[in-house]
Amino acid sequence: MKARSIVLIIVAIVVMAVAIVPVWSALSSTLFPSPSDNVDFAEYNPYASGGTWYKGQLHSHSTRSDGELAPSDVVARYASFGYKFIAISDHHTVTKIKGGSVLVLGQEYGKGSTESGLQYNPHMNGINISSAPSEDLPQQKRIDSITSQSGIVVLNHPTMFMFSYDLNDLKELRNYTAIEIYNGYSDGFLSGDAVSLWDDILSTGRVVWGTAGDDAHTSATYDKGWIEVRLSGKLTTANVINAIKRGSFYSTQGPMFDELRFNGTTFTVSSPDAHCISFYGRDGRLLETVNGGYANYTVKGNEGYVRAEVSADGLKAWSQPVFVGKSSTSVSGNTVSDIGPSFATRTWEPVWI
Repeated sequence: MKARSIVLIIVAIVVMAVAIVPVWSALSSTLFPSPSDNVDFAEYNPYASGGTWYKGQLHSHSTRSDGELAPSDVVARYASFGYKFIAISDHHTVTKIKGGSVLVLGQEYGKGSTESGLQYNPHMNGINISSAPSEDLPQQKRIDSITSQSGIVVLNHPTMFMFSYDLNDLKELRNYTAIEIYNGYSDGFLSGDAVSLWDDILSTGRVVWGTAGDDAHTSATYDKGWIEVRLSGKLTTANVINAIKRGSFYSTQGPMFDELRFNGTTFTVSSPDAHCISFYGRDGRLLETVNGGYANYTVKGNEGYVRAEVSADGLKAWSQPVFVGKSSTSVSGNTVSDIGPSFATRTWEPVWI
């Protein structure tokens, strides 16, 4: 009788073990995902679609505001540098002109003051708009006017003295598409680099892209910073605008990316110009640096976002961030097709570990 009881106990233990193993296996893979398990960490990947890269400029000026060259000469000059699309972003006016390049209509404006009456003049570009909003509108109303025309909003040179935005501004404003992380005109003397501020706003959970632009006023300020947009279809204004909204581009001072690919687990970057490639995550934390022009970063799942930065001969190029987290979360339920002018109001849902 005693032996029979022992046998029954052993059988019960074996049955329980057999039942528990698959349950624990499934539970542990959820609680403790590993890149080696081929877990897809992608929350949003701006480089999901392939295609051809096209060089473009979103920030330039002509004689219709404070630029040195006439609009037709601006178009010709950019064409000579290999640009396939440009925006002439004259102040408080929409400059319309036909050119050999695809011309994306733009406008730059800003007006305001501090409580003490000191002039405060943060600028923004309205891209792909047909009519200029009033310069007397508050910042958010200007943004709303641009997005109501299916345009995109870039907050210009956010760290330039007296033309700046701080982190509180970026958190308060809604429906903008990008901030200008590099401004060629102000580089070196008016703080043209806003990459740290970009990391700050990304780390709050906001989905905001980073652009580079010339802000060209004189002939000496052309071809200093631009974007490379990846299109799977034809080069048209509509396709360019939609790609920018999706974040399907990178920004550069000169170095080029051959490859930007994220498969949900590994971010693969290739740049023939690179001396090194660095990956950054939440709070601007350096995740990894690889010498040379090719790098793979394996996602851990707790980075929030991962962006790549190339350094070459003192110049840089920046990818857009890929947003990462556990595969059970989502970017507020949004897919690529949901991303429009209002996507900067959305947040990703990171898993901080």
